Amino acid sequence: MRYLFDNIQTVHELLHSKKRILLLSDYDGTLTPIQEHPDLAIPSEKVRELLIKFSSHKAFRLGIVTGRSLQQIKKLINIQKALYVANYGVEIEGPDIYFISPEAKKARYILWNIYLQLLKSLRHIEGVYIEDKGLSISLHYRLVKTTHDMEYITKTFHTITKPFLDKEMLCLSTGKMVYEIRPPVKWNKATRITWLLAHYFPPEFSNDALIIYLGDDSADKEVFTALNEKGLKIFVGEPPNTSSADYFVHSPEEVVAFLEYLYKQKSQTPL
Repeated sequence: MRYLFDNIQTVHELLHSKKRILLLSDYDGTLTPIQEHPDLAIPSEKVRELLIKFSSHKAFRLGIVTGRSLQQIKKLINIQKALYVANYGVEIEGPDIYFISPEAKKARYILWNIYLQLLKSLRHIEGVYIEDKGLSISLHYRLVKTTHDMEYITKTFHTITKPFLDKEMLCLSTGKMVYEIRPPVKWNKATRITWLLAHYFPPEFSNDALIIYLGDDSADKEVFTALNEKGLKIFVGEPPNTSSADYFVHSPEEVVAFLEYLYKQKSQTPL
């Protein structure tokens, strides 16, 4: 994997190989830095200005692909023309589309029950934050201070979730200092984007556009793999040993620099 800004001429040529751009981006850790608490991850004015420009220009289609709930990400981004792929593909809203997975909705009662159990068992632990996202649950432990507390959290978490995982009533994934409890559905970021490319985006933004995907964690790496040879895949952070991304940038700040460059290049190109 190569550093994007050391290969900007190659990227420049790729950007100009297609008239249109399908721009898909993760949120936390990509458009905004990872924060100690998820409520603190607010997009900067520069990020919002750029996203508004992309959503308003005919050469671009903009999608935000996130593990956050649909309600959360819409409130944070607040751009009407954007496509929102939320809760790892379980919820979608955008121009001419609205979808909530029926299978995921069936798991809501179980998720709520687990949320209450976790809250009751762990609320005395300093630094733990249990987030009810409607169709998933996140257990954040970034602010947990002691090894003893972390061991207790891990043991309690697995004790509560194991019976449901063993019966395949839920599934579990991990992120950056977070456990994610999700409904047992086929949808994740990768499968949902594959579906959208096949069934939602018009041909000029699927077959005939350059797909750009930016992301920073394991769920995004699955997207890089699913896209295979398609498009421009950019990992955010220090490059991992294994990833199907084409390039990397070091931080969300460098994502902003790339997005500024991208808009400058394509907004001046006639369709």
